[in-house]
Amino acid sequence: MNIRRKRAESVFFYTFHKCASTLFGAYTLKRVKGLHHVDYAQDIYVGKITEGTEMEFAPSGCIYGPIRLSVDPGEPEYDLLVAPTSTAEFVRKRSALFLIRDPSDILVSSYYSFGFTHGFSPVPEVRQMQEDLQRSIQEKSIDEYVLEAADNQRTYFGRLNHLATVCERGTVLRYEDMINDFATFAARLCERIPLSKRTLNKMERSTRPRAVVDNSSHRRSGRVGGFRDSLAPSTISVLNTTLAAELDRFGYEA
Repeated sequence: MNIRRKRAESVFFYTFHKCASTLFGAYTLKRVKGLHHVDYAQDIYVGKITEGTEMEFAPSGCIYGPIRLSVDPGEPEYDLLVAPTSTAEFVRKRSALFLIRDPSDILVSSYYSFGFTHGFSPVPEVRQMQEDLQRSIQEKSIDEYVLEAADNQRTYFGRLNHLATVCERGTVLRYEDMINDFATFAARLCERIPLSKRTLNKMERSTRPRAVVDNSSHRRSGRVGGFRDSLAPSTISVLNTTLAAELDRFGYEA
């Protein structure tokens, strides 16, 4: 007698830019046992999904992500993907992962990435936004940029915290734990999405920080707390005040 095995429940993977989202999107999520990877953000980025496209979210059989909460209203990725998937009603009864990183490290990494090394979308509307952002960043020093962008970063963390709080079956993971204690990070990750030992070993190798910072690379360092070597003490002091609630909430030291 043929017995059809029930498909595993779908999982939603939320994170930010500059938080290993590329690794998860290009590698890890593609290798989750029993779940088909759906990357709507990438489809929007290359123009496969445009305004008016109806996206489906199956209750089982899929892993959706990365869903980057660090995009803004008006951007296609926000309007088409982030907005509909970042409400309490959407996430409350779903299974979800939330990957975060020290916001100060995110800000420094964003400066170099979006200002100097990030590629451009083939979609004219998206490309124009990226080019405008790049020009704007290149006109600023790194300290000027992070101070101006800190409020937006606080908004992004607020979105994630809200979703993680209302999600009844959500797991919050920290980038820093992936770097400093990979075994414990992997165990918690695999409670939500099953991954092979081979996949985890490749992840661990891929996430080891560079010995020397390379500002010309999309992945310039990967170090924990690297912002302390990039920013003026006065800038760090302002960030610690601006982001105090976020740092405290997720266990980061000011």
